Amino acid sequence: MASTTKDDNETCRRCGSRLIHLEWEERLDPHQIQQLWRCLECRNEFVTLNASEEESAPRDEIIEPFFTNLVVE
Repeated sequence: MASTTKDDNETCRRCGSRLIHLEWEERLDPHQIQQLWRCLECRNEFVTLNASEEESAPRDEIIEPFFTNLVVE
């Protein structure tokens, strides 16, 4: 499995097919997203790293509402 940076025209690294499918995505940090792609032609898998311009919410804005809803008194 190869790791690369994302191009605008994503193609399979092995066969050059444009028939690829995004299998999985993970945010590595606030500025990078790692994606696992699978080629539908040759079944090759490869990983891309994308720069994210999206600002993530502060940690407290995510955790506070979630956990307070789980508290049972």
